[in-house]
Amino acid sequence: MMVKRIILLVGMFLPVISVHAQYVSLNVSELDAFRQLVKSDEQAAAFYKRTEKRATEALRDVPAPIALITSQGLLMGDPNKMASLQALHDVDKIFSLALVAGVGKDPRYLDKCISFLLAWATGNNPDGNPINETKLEDLVFGYDLIRSSVPVRDRKVIDGWLSTMRDKEAEHVSGKSGKSTSVNNWNSHRVKMMIMINYTLKDGKYDKYVEEQLQKQIANNLNADGSTYDFHERDALNYHIFSVEPLLKAITVLKRATGKDYFRFESASGGSIKKGVDFLVPYMKGLKTHKEFLNSKVEFDRKRARNNEKGFQINDFVPARGIPALSPAVYFDSSYLDVIDSAKAENGPYFDWQILLYKVRKQNGS
Repeated sequence: MMVKRIILLVGMFLPVISVHAQYVSLNVSELDAFRQLVKSDEQAAAFYKRTEKRATEALRDVPAPIALITSQGLLMGDPNKMASLQALHDVDKIFSLALVAGVGKDPRYLDKCISFLLAWATGNNPDGNPINETKLEDLVFGYDLIRSSVPVRDRKVIDGWLSTMRDKEAEHVSGKSGKSTSVNNWNSHRVKMMIMINYTLKDGKYDKYVEEQLQKQIANNLNADGSTYDFHERDALNYHIFSVEPLLKAITVLKRATGKDYFRFESASGGSIKKGVDFLVPYMKGLKTHKEFLNSKVEFDRKRARNNEKGFQINDFVPARGIPALSPAVYFDSSYLDVIDSAKAENGPYFDWQILLYKVRKQNGS
């Protein structure tokens, strides 16, 4: 454990990249690498073609922000949930417009992306609920990608909206000590969103706070055997993934912004994000099986099962379901690619955006 702490401390003294760099999305050299990858990699080319198609279609669309995202705690079919999910289709449009604007430098895509972002910045009122607002992850990625090209007046509006969201996340009752939501996946998503917004805005306001919250979450959520609080609370590897994945995305941003490596960092009790990822490996390789949700302590899981919601029935864990957790972990350890290959074999070819990001960033040593 001492070795892990030394690794982190060494990282703390690495030079921080220029304040104009992009830590959440892709910087200038990474965008260039992405352009080259689209020309040479069949899967990257197919992904970009799909993204470009969505972006081109979005040029004709009108933004449809919702005043308050309401999804958490509601069953599929609930009118409020369905209205929110419908509005959140804008997030994929913003991501697609931003990526195509960055790659192709076509002002039409940039202008349309800004109009979508402004509509959300003026039409949505964040309340800090991390399970609802985690759905805006790709919006933050897209904004980070184009932020330097956004006119100052518009940037102030969008920055102000995201800053309010970050404040609300910090203040939200779910993060208060003594609540299970201050330990479980809720807090993992809260930490992720705060870190993404913090290093998009790069104002330094929450630099210390988000690291403190990350360290607390590693200590409180991750056990020395690699299991999470969520795994034991929900009796489901799917919820283990739902807690580990956002932490991986959070620490990727921190690594890029500060040089600090939280992947192998261990808490005083021996928990670490790496161990959380490794906990999944035997299940993804088919060496172990697990009956999902069989003994969940949460009644809502049973309600979703009775509502016939996909993924909440009591069934064996499907190895490929672990890919969303292992793919962002590849940024820290490329050996997980072999595990992903073994898990996806039964379902045919698999493409993951996080793996594409890893390829681009690896080419640039970033």
